Amino acid sequence: MQTFKKGDKIGRYTVDSFVKKGVVAESYSAFGTDDKLYFVKVFDFNAIPKAQLFEGKEVYEIQLCKELVAENCVDVIRYVDNGEVRKNNTNFHYLVTEYYRGGLLSEAVEKDGVFDPEDAAQITLCVLDGLAYIHSRALIHNDLRPSNIMLQELEDGMLQPTIIDLGHISYMVMGRPTFYVEDLHPFFRAPETFRGIFTQKSDIFSVGATLYYLIFGVAPWQTDISACEGVKDLVKKAVNEARKKELVLETEDIKIPNYLKNILQKALAKKPDDRFESVTDFAKALAEQVMPELAKQIEESEKMNSESVATDDNANEAGKAVSITIKKGSGNGFDNVAGRNELKEQLRKEVLFALQNPEKAQKYQLPSVNGILLYGPPGCGKSLVLESVAEESGFNYSVIKASDFGNIYQDGILDNLQRVFDAASIKAPFVICIDELEYLVPSHGDDGNITPQIAALFGTLNGCAQKGILVVATTSQPELVDQAIVRAGCFDAAFFVSPPDFEARKDIFKAHLSGRPCEELDFDELAKMSDDFNAGDITETVNEAATSAAYNDMLISQKMLVDVLRYKNPTYSTKTKIGFCK
Repeated sequence: MQTFKKGDKIGRYTVDSFVKKGVVAESYSAFGTDDKLYFVKVFDFNAIPKAQLFEGKEVYEIQLCKELVAENCVDVIRYVDNGEVRKNNTNFHYLVTEYYRGGLLSEAVEKDGVFDPEDAAQITLCVLDGLAYIHSRALIHNDLRPSNIMLQELEDGMLQPTIIDLGHISYMVMGRPTFYVEDLHPFFRAPETFRGIFTQKSDIFSVGATLYYLIFGVAPWQTDISACEGVKDLVKKAVNEARKKELVLETEDIKIPNYLKNILQKALAKKPDDRFESVTDFAKALAEQVMPELAKQIEESEKMNSESVATDDNANEAGKAVSITIKKGSGNGFDNVAGRNELKEQLRKEVLFALQNPEKAQKYQLPSVNGILLYGPPGCGKSLVLESVAEESGFNYSVIKASDFGNIYQDGILDNLQRVFDAASIKAPFVICIDELEYLVPSHGDDGNITPQIAALFGTLNGCAQKGILVVATTSQPELVDQAIVRAGCFDAAFFVSPPDFEARKDIFKAHLSGRPCEELDFDELAKMSDDFNAGDITETVNEAATSAAYNDMLISQKMLVDVLRYKNPTYSTKTKIGFCK
């Protein structure tokens, strides 16, 4: 039963008609104060699990639609407004988007039959264009299918498809979706999504399935799942069984050219690595066959687009570019870091506060932070703190592992690094995380001369704060980093990441002993005895005690753990701590 009726107010919008009801949301058409018609999606805030809310406060779809702001892309529904409303003692959050007249793509196929392959390809190109815009914002749609695409007939008779449903939009998901998955259509889902993995390549599969549907009138590998009665494990099993068969690419009534068969097979490959590298590659393959002029435009656009950072596993080859994965700072932030409360408070106060509160920073004339260096011994969680800083910021960020990226004295590496900074300036505010700085900028000696590479890098790093970029780097060996780059204007502050403190060690012991057969344990004693131990040392301690217990078929006891701690020395001691001189 619908919550709002015709004439009811949802914020500044007056309900015209009910559209549909979902798991936690209802959709309406409504008039704004400008007398224009809009789509209004209303969410029962109390019915949404906290884990599926952005930072526990906002509906993910609303937050990400605001980020998307598809003002210049006609192929994606446009955000207009959002707010909160209360009715029947229930809090509702609402999302307002532009209203599109027309019919769903699925309805067009059901009513008028399948599309000619060339028309299907042209519609798919528009969908890919909309999806490319979504991906350019470091987002994934996750639910591309014909019933989520509106088809409008323009005045010149051309058909304009628009992606209208963003109910499952998210950042990359690797096992724990931030949205409901029960209402995803099984035949349009990529195989890996059944394991909780949603990436840009799973979107590519969904577009391939949509193209197939437009041509054949059914989804690829479509099978009868009525006997499954909606039980997700049974549905998954039925879909997997169907996909073991060869993909039907020709029927008695429908014949398609070989190029289209090849494109469908690549887009619908069961392994993500076998699919198109990007939606742009997918679009180019289609356009080369049906719209050659568009293919040239796509190629030229690729060359000019500074946001696109090419990918290649071998960063050491001249001229090769390496991957940059852009994420959004929306995780647990400093909650991921056990203990170290003093360090976390320092970072909040001295680094993040001014960035997150620009008006106060301007009022109090707070200095902007260009970059910071996190240093300390191996195994102390610098990489974890690094990414936690980015998550805590709430900004877009990317992590570069310097040992994989290469060093600035190798051909092409400085160019690759510049591409990363160019992309960051476009998506600012942005945090660039560089793990293992000593690999990227190794010291070239004590002659005091600044090499051309160091000068170029200094130019790239200098003034990042004015562009809305914060650089955060880590190193286990600060003495191996070229000292010419570790100075004000590049790295303005350095923070020592110590071995886990008392509370952190307790948490690490608890985490590693959880789920193992144990007697009652005194974690305070274990934390006290493991002073100066890093996370790896504690892991080894627990594993040694667990091995003894398993060998003797006993519960892991306090005595076993204490015995290991009595003879085991920490890998690193604060007595020999390497200092860092700026």
